Amino acid sequence: MLISGNNNLSKIESSQQAAHHFLLNVGEARSIFAHLTKTIEDNQGATCVELELSELAKNLMGQIIFES
Repeated sequence: MLISGNNNLSKIESSQQAAHHFLLNVGEARSIFAHLTKTIEDNQGATCVELELSELAKNLMGQIIFES
């Protein structure tokens, strides 16, 4: 999803650049990003089990979600 310009990357820098569109300061954007990242990390294993992913698919999912 495009939020700010042509940038659709889910990275902290993108969140900080788009913060003003949501009436957030940079600190608030960082906090939200950290919470979302932790939530994804905490639930990734259960999600993989529920989806019955193979080991390869699990590894690829992790790389896609958290690639830098």
